[in-house]
Amino acid sequence: MKKIVNTVLVLILVVFMALMGFVYYAWVVKKRSRSAAESMIQTNLLIDKVRTVAVLDNNYTNSIRDMLLMGQSRIPAANYALPDSVLRLLQSVSASMPGDTISQKILDNFSILLRKKISYHQRILALAATQPAMAKQLITAPENALFRDSVRIAVNNFMQANRRKLIERVDKDNRYTLYSFWTTIIISLFTLVLLLGESRYLYRMFKKLKLRTNQLHKREQSFLRLAEETELILYKSQVDGIFTYVSKGAAEMTGYPNTELVGKHYSMFLEEDTWKQLEAFYMNQVKTGDDYTSQEFEIITKSGAKKWVEQMAALVYGEDGRVKEFQCVVRDIDKKKRNEDQVMYLQQRLDAILDFMPSMMFIKDMPGKYLLVNNRFTEIHGVDKKDIIGKTDEELPYDWVQRYAKLDLEVRTTGARAKSEQSITVNDKIYHFLITKFPLRNSDGEMIGICAIGQDFTEKNNYITAIENANNLAQEAISAQEMFLANMSHEIRTPMNGIIGMTNLLMQQSQLSPTQLEYTGAIKTSANRLLVIINEILDFSKIKAGKLLLLHEPFDIYEVIDNALFPLKLQAQQKELSFFDEIDTAIPAYLLGDEIRLNQILTNLVENAIKFTHSGKITVKVSLVKEDKEESTVLLGFEIKDTGIGIDPDQHEMIFKSFSQTHADNTRKFGGTGLGLAITKELITLQHGFIRVNSRLNEGATFYFELPFARNNEEVTGKDDKGHLHHAEKPLQGKTILVVEDDDINQQVVFHTLRNAGARTDVVNSGKLALEMLDYKSYDCIIMDIQMPGMDGYQTTQAIRGKGIRTYVIAMTASALKGEKDRCLAAGMNDYVSKPFDRTDLFHKILKGLGEQTPEAITEKKEATEIPFSELDFSAVYSMMSGEKEHVKIMLEELLDSIPQKLSEMNQLLAAKDWQPLYMLAHQMKFNLHMVGMQYASDVALSVERDARLEENLDSIPDRLQEISAIYYQHVHLVKAHIEQP
Repeated sequence: MKKIVNTVLVLILVVFMALMGFVYYAWVVKKRSRSAAESMIQTNLLIDKVRTVAVLDNNYTNSIRDMLLMGQSRIPAANYALPDSVLRLLQSVSASMPGDTISQKILDNFSILLRKKISYHQRILALAATQPAMAKQLITAPENALFRDSVRIAVNNFMQANRRKLIERVDKDNRYTLYSFWTTIIISLFTLVLLLGESRYLYRMFKKLKLRTNQLHKREQSFLRLAEETELILYKSQVDGIFTYVSKGAAEMTGYPNTELVGKHYSMFLEEDTWKQLEAFYMNQVKTGDDYTSQEFEIITKSGAKKWVEQMAALVYGEDGRVKEFQCVVRDIDKKKRNEDQVMYLQQRLDAILDFMPSMMFIKDMPGKYLLVNNRFTEIHGVDKKDIIGKTDEELPYDWVQRYAKLDLEVRTTGARAKSEQSITVNDKIYHFLITKFPLRNSDGEMIGICAIGQDFTEKNNYITAIENANNLAQEAISAQEMFLANMSHEIRTPMNGIIGMTNLLMQQSQLSPTQLEYTGAIKTSANRLLVIINEILDFSKIKAGKLLLLHEPFDIYEVIDNALFPLKLQAQQKELSFFDEIDTAIPAYLLGDEIRLNQILTNLVENAIKFTHSGKITVKVSLVKEDKEESTVLLGFEIKDTGIGIDPDQHEMIFKSFSQTHADNTRKFGGTGLGLAITKELITLQHGFIRVNSRLNEGATFYFELPFARNNEEVTGKDDKGHLHHAEKPLQGKTILVVEDDDINQQVVFHTLRNAGARTDVVNSGKLALEMLDYKSYDCIIMDIQMPGMDGYQTTQAIRGKGIRTYVIAMTASALKGEKDRCLAAGMNDYVSKPFDRTDLFHKILKGLGEQTPEAITEKKEATEIPFSELDFSAVYSMMSGEKEHVKIMLEELLDSIPQKLSEMNQLLAAKDWQPLYMLAHQMKFNLHMVGMQYASDVALSVERDARLEENLDSIPDRLQEISAIYYQHVHLVKAHIEQP
């Protein structure tokens, strides 16, 4: 059969190819004819344009001649533009024939001729006003006649050339059409040959088909024998219903042997009604010609029992094309059919569930008739089912009808679910129901009705009311608590400030022994911690009272982050923790927002990380999450990660609640009130951000929060109201610098100096931490202190070079020993500055090392350094802090705290004759005294440093320490007075 189909398809393809050949021939002829017609039209248009050129040129000549004959000096105004029109028209003709070289050549000559003629006429017009006789001679001269004849000849040449081209085109089209005609004839002959060949092949295939039909008949007999072995009944019957063949399986299904059934009518198994129904069905199948049908019906077995069967009937056609017989397969489905009774039973159970469910329920059809209502519905509304079912809302006289009808209209309109809360009074008791109506749809998705369910939530409503009342009472109690906390915090702050102030005065007395100084320091530390707790309580009470106002002011995000993290890095280093920070350079520098609250958030989270981490590292990352340039807004992401004790996942929500910590003994071990994270979350939420935590117990913690900020698009130059330098005056803008310095005062000096110059600065207090930082991130420059405990600057630099790091290293030391600079360079450092350093010199060496041009020195207007106390000179500290008075005062306060402690430590080391630590401490003291303006005391400390290091002149060191202490306490009141200046 497949070969026959293929052959027929080949014949169809051949005929199609022949047809396509004729179509192609007709299309080619049409295309060539159309192209020839278009070419003729185009040629005639071009010829007409050339003729128009000649006519316009002749009109121009005639207008000049008429002017001269009439004795006029000017031609009509309308004719002035004729030469330009002639040239433009000729140019358009030339542009229309880009590939025709012959015509182009004629047109080029024609254009040259016209330009000469126009020039000749222009000369005549020029003479017409002054020498009319000469102009008349020129217009009648032979040269003018020659121009006219040349124009006529050029036009004729162009016409002849284009007509020849047109004739050649027509001849070519005729030849091509003739070629296409003979090609089509050849294809047609070839198609005819293929038709004859395929027809012969088709005849042979039909002959084979007849042979295979006989073989198929034999196989059919084999199939019947195989069917005898199956559980199905296979039988054949005449169109009138007489069995002609029945398989052996009939005996098991009907009780009749198959041989007994042959020649019988199939109605013997059927009741009369079933027989009439099946007879009409199968006669209709014969009439419509359906090849296969399926019917389910009951038969009566020989024992009189009824059994459900499924019969599939196929039509068998004779050679005359008419239905010869039915061929049927019968399958026993009695068991399946009997199971349908079980379905009916389940339906009854479902009806019982609907009737006795505690919720009201009813169903309507699309016209609005009630099809079903359950018992709960009739109980609540006091009606009978017979009064509701089959009726519409218009036919019911109850007040609740209109309420339900509104929801019906909403469901029909939207095709979606609709809800409504309603109160119904029954026997003086109020019930609250949630009425939910939704559409019922058929398998095609069409809405066929509406179902309504009324859920009784009376108890829930009463419970919610009770909860609301309890919440109101609790809120009043919380408000009273917040008021109490605010009042108590304010009352405690007054005496606490007195304690801290008096402690500071006490620590500055020279009469205190080291033990007394240690006790006084403990008092100050405890007071400061208590003040932090009070401040947290005040912030929390403001937040809860809704009185915390957020600022929207410009700030430098990099500066704010650096200022927030710098003291925290020092805390981490004191616990011997590694501290890494990374800020996305794509973040715009200048933003609008509340920098104070951002500082508070970062401080709370990083302090917690340090507090709960005993070993390992702290990592802070700031990234640009999203930037909307149209709205000028940015979304920043902050991640604080530690390797501390971690938080159990079950405690993640609790840690953000007020006065809550993960363990009951955390307050005793680590301190704090449990308010830090609560305040942090509230501050982030107030700024439309969010915070989350990811942590497991003993696996560290990662806090992540996002905050939106507006971008500050105003030009930022000069200094702001806080004295901070902006981008225009920051020579180290964008540079990353690592400072390796063990003294905390020196750390702050170098940090603020570099930060004010625009550098991103990290500070570490040991060579070991410096190597860890360099493993984590790269820097443009490293400022290396030489004298450090443990791994000194020389060893650290050698280790850095050993790692293959070629970063520019600048040594910084106050050592007075000869050859110090050479030793630094020999250790692998690139340059050298001495302490106290000159900031301009430091910037110059940094930029020089980075291969950048040193900008002109920034002339800053520093705060006045002339004070009414001539004994001290604070110019050094002002120079280091870029003239920022606020930072200078902070630095001086910290120096007043640290110098007495260092003096006490130096006396202890002197008593123990521990010269190496003593020289290190004298090295730091020298710089600290220089910063507070006590230069003579700084020089004495320098001598102590040198002798302690070389272990020389040791007998005089006690006297020199006593001298330093006396100078300090003699002048300390001048430092305090300077701090208190407005």
